[in-house]
Amino acid sequence: MKKLFLGTMSAILMTFGASAFADNAKECEKLQDDYNVIYAAKGFCFKDPETKAKFGNDNCNTTKPKFSEREQQKLDAIKDRQKELNCK
Repeated sequence: MKKLFLGTMSAILMTFGASAFADNAKECEKLQDDYNVIYAAKGFCFKDPETKAKFGNDNCNTTKPKFSEREQQKLDAIKDRQKELNCK
């Protein structure tokens, strides 16, 4: 009976753990996209091929964009959340 209980609990934890991991991965991807949108709006020239393909470099004109206070706060909040989730 004890082995059955432990086996059942392990299966439940693995299922929820995998689900949480997938949710974190989706949130990490969305956070990075949100971050990149702010940079793209400021004319940032992306170097990463995947990011270039996704956001383009047609309107790029800087590698050091300047942000408003509100934009910087949003970028900082995104980075903080990425750290909490241990995003790549």
